[in-house]
Amino acid sequence: MTIRKKIFLLAGILLALFGIVVGVLAVIQKLDSDQIGNIVGYELPLSRIVSQFDVDTDRYELNIMRVLRLSPASADELKAAATAKQELTDEMRSDVAAAGGLLARAIQDQRYAAADRVDLARVEGSFKYLSRNLEDFLSVGDRTMAALADGRREDARTTSLDFAKFSQTFGSDLSDIRRGVADLTDRSTKEVLARQRLDTYLSFALFLVACGIGLGISAIGSTRVIEGLRQLVASTRALESGADSVPVVIRSRDEVGELALSFNRMLEELRSRERIKETFGKFVDPRIVTQLIGNNADQAERRNLTVFFSDIKGFTGISEQLTASAVVNLLNSYFGVVAGVIHEHRGVIDKYIGDAVMAFWTPPFSPGDDHAGDACLAALAQQEAIVALRAQLPEITGMRRNPPKLMIRMGIATGEAVVGTIGSEAARSYTVIGDTVNLASRLESINKLYGTSIILSEETYRLAQQAIEARELDLITVAGKTEPVRIYEAMGRAGELKPEQSRLRDQFASGLAAYRQQDWDAAQAHFESCLDTVVEDGPTHLFLERVGLLRGSPPPADWNGIWHLSQK
Repeated sequence: MTIRKKIFLLAGILLALFGIVVGVLAVIQKLDSDQIGNIVGYELPLSRIVSQFDVDTDRYELNIMRVLRLSPASADELKAAATAKQELTDEMRSDVAAAGGLLARAIQDQRYAAADRVDLARVEGSFKYLSRNLEDFLSVGDRTMAALADGRREDARTTSLDFAKFSQTFGSDLSDIRRGVADLTDRSTKEVLARQRLDTYLSFALFLVACGIGLGISAIGSTRVIEGLRQLVASTRALESGADSVPVVIRSRDEVGELALSFNRMLEELRSRERIKETFGKFVDPRIVTQLIGNNADQAERRNLTVFFSDIKGFTGISEQLTASAVVNLLNSYFGVVAGVIHEHRGVIDKYIGDAVMAFWTPPFSPGDDHAGDACLAALAQQEAIVALRAQLPEITGMRRNPPKLMIRMGIATGEAVVGTIGSEAARSYTVIGDTVNLASRLESINKLYGTSIILSEETYRLAQQAIEARELDLITVAGKTEPVRIYEAMGRAGELKPEQSRLRDQFASGLAAYRQQDWDAAQAHFESCLDTVVEDGPTHLFLERVGLLRGSPPPADWNGIWHLSQK
């Protein structure tokens, strides 16, 4: 074959290749156009509507709860709240209708692949279920506002508790819908980007061929590129699956070689981070280590969270009976037991202070408002674990006779606090600070006064009351504070109280009511009946002493029942 023929043959091959590439690019661009049209026409508007609907449901409930906390709300405030409620109602109904229309049209659109239409149909089914619950959700708000307008605040407060029935529907279920739409958009976007990359590769290959690079040289070069990319893909997949990935062999100095070099550097950095996590995870909660490594280590923010303090009763006396090694062995065994329980209930151990433990529960580790319930359930589980630990104390302490009695006092408070990394440039810790922390510490300490094991703040009980059984103990001001705090004793998990515990709670509540009304004879009778049920009940003994004291030196007629504590 002559050179001329070879040139014409090469030109023909190049022209054919050019035609094929142009045709393929045209098909890909058509697919890209259709998919971008779906993203812009359906998926992005649907994501916006679902997100707005999520926000509106939260605003609807929060606006009503805000009015409910006003004591009492003025007519103008009630009118403004009713107007805002109606606006949100109209907006949510409009969003439901708009989303339903978008989903129906998208399912019928032939530009979508069959698998995508199946995903859209699944989202549509979930959204229909959500929309059917909307009117019941709105009805709770209507009935609550109606009760407020009629001046029936207790009925309004009781009715507002029905919002909790929709926490899953407008919480995790709605998040699943939003996540489904986001996954569909993400998948469509990735497909478009993949085809755009294909366009780039084809255009680049055509440019190289047109510039006269021989087919043989191109084949050799492309083979080497493919081998390098395959090795990168294999190493990346191994890394993604958690398998041990080895560094990629650098065979060239081109872009693939640079990519391999970058991959090797990334691999080394990941291994370094894993070593950091493995080392410091023994000193700081591994979840916090992961968060600090992946984000700004200097971050701090205000959050609504739950703080926990515990302390061993009479530890000073216990430690005086033991050798130094026995004390360490006892503490290590105790900390090991309670740390496991706290981690199982999504808590974060802040620090160990002598024989005391400080922990906290906060999003994202304990999602939503579950932090209070998680903390209370963890406290009850710790008390159960301590009972099992007592049987091992003779082996742990070496005291075969009269081993120490291990009793744990706990205080739990919920509220706003600052959480983040705090300290000097040389040493820092991830911790929480604020009044909520101080209150939890005070509550742990006042167990000594009431003869109890677990005392909760009012806000903790409010958020955890669906998970636990508790009784109101008192209305107090702790040392250093003037604002009163209503405190509760955690008695057990929800639905698990023994009959005598239920009787004790009812009798104590009656005594507490009479006590606050200054009906000392009735209060004493009720409290004495508590002792008939549980003879060693600490709070009952305390209030019998108070009744005797106040009967001889009565408080003012307008006494509000608040007891002021002067000791920490």
